[in-house]
Amino acid sequence: MKRGILLLFALFMIVTGNSLVSAVPSQEAIEAYNHGVDLAIGGNFSEALESIDHALALDQNFTLAWITKAGILNVMGEFDQSLLASDQALALDQGQAEAWTNRASALISLGRDEEALEAADKAIELDPRLSEAWMDRATALSNLGRSQEAEEAMQMAMFLIEEPGAATVPPTPTVKSPLYWFLAPLSLASVLGYSMLRRRNRQ
Repeated sequence: MKRGILLLFALFMIVTGNSLVSAVPSQEAIEAYNHGVDLAIGGNFSEALESIDHALALDQNFTLAWITKAGILNVMGEFDQSLLASDQALALDQGQAEAWTNRASALISLGRDEEALEAADKAIELDPRLSEAWMDRATALSNLGRSQEAEEAMQMAMFLIEEPGAATVPPTPTVKSPLYWFLAPLSLASVLGYSMLRRRNRQ
């Protein structure tokens, strides 16, 4: 997704406010993953994907690497592949709000708005402060012709983006911070422009 739902990160700890319980990836997988995060932050998405894929080759159960891969694929416009990566993450952990958000974003781009709305709502249920999920909800609702609900969802997204401290993530010594949180504080014009662009692309 072009506003960066690239969510990266953690082993056996809380990074975005949600607990991730899984086997700790190997040090080599973590290093490959973190390198991929650095590349994604720099905008080198193809190389970032290669590094994330290397981490997954080392550990297929690295849930957050699947989430990150889905986000990168959304940025690259590979929405079918992003959907597969999101589903892999959710097969490992249904409680990852960011995986549901990436899924919603891919589904919107594929024109599957009813399913996207369900995925966005699941993300919001898991993490009501996830502004990207509210943006996806707004876009799906707008595409479905539910304008009033879409406006309300976008207002909530704007509130979360602009709220001081809403995008703060506690630092951890072993993994990279979620790229999503670096990109979350977008201007109102930027967010609305993105939403309108997606609507025009659907017409």
